[in-house]
Amino acid sequence: MEKDMDVTISREARRADATALLLRHCLSIGCAKNRVPARERLDQAVGPELAHRLVSSLMAHSRR
Repeated sequence: MEKDMDVTISREARRADATALLLRHCLSIGCAKNRVPARERLDQAVGPELAHRLVSSLMAHSRR
């Protein structure tokens, strides 16, 4: 029983660490003010046709 508790605590601690890390990364980006929208940056990086295909594919996968 103690071993199960240790595993549960360990998972919760890792999840909290991961959440804190994600929050730090998000905050390091700064505010969205004066930032080029993600869609425009993606269009610039890979071209509008591939950007459209990538976004459409991701949306289709998220609906499943």
